[in-house]
Amino acid sequence: MSETTNTEDGAEATTEGGEQKQEATLTQADVDRIIKERIARVEAKYSDYNDLKAKADGAKTLEDRVGTLEGELTTTRAEAARNRVAAKFGISTERGPKDEPSDAEVLLTGSDEAAMIVIAERFAGRAADTKKNGNVARNEGDTKTTGDTDGDELELVSRLFGGSA
Repeated sequence: MSETTNTEDGAEATTEGGEQKQEATLTQADVDRIIKERIARVEAKYSDYNDLKAKADGAKTLEDRVGTLEGELTTTRAEAARNRVAAKFGISTERGPKDEPSDAEVLLTGSDEAAMIVIAERFAGRAADTKKNGNVARNEGDTKTTGDTDGDELELVSRLFGGSA
């Protein structure tokens, strides 16, 4: 059991199992000093926080930069492969009027060089067939007429307006 008794100076003394403990009365200055010491210990513990935060931000910036550079590298490699295939098969790489995409940009859309070669071979084969066989629709665009169409038109107008042909 514990018992509490008052001492001469106003502090309370607690006895437990034959031991006597005295609780000291703290002044405001003592409390302020204890709090300041505790704050100083915590600040010392986390004193390098700003440095670590700056390093972490720097690492994040570097990761972003590496990601950007990897994307540019992929684009550059694809462009180089497209240009190699276009040169091999004679496909134009010059942009059209009004900054339109080149034939190579339009036709060679494969994800790797092998796919672009397959596309270029097909395109070259079809171009060779067109040169060999000519146009597929040979008479497309001709304006030849057969027979007398003026008589048919005259008869139609006569019937519409009730006249005699």
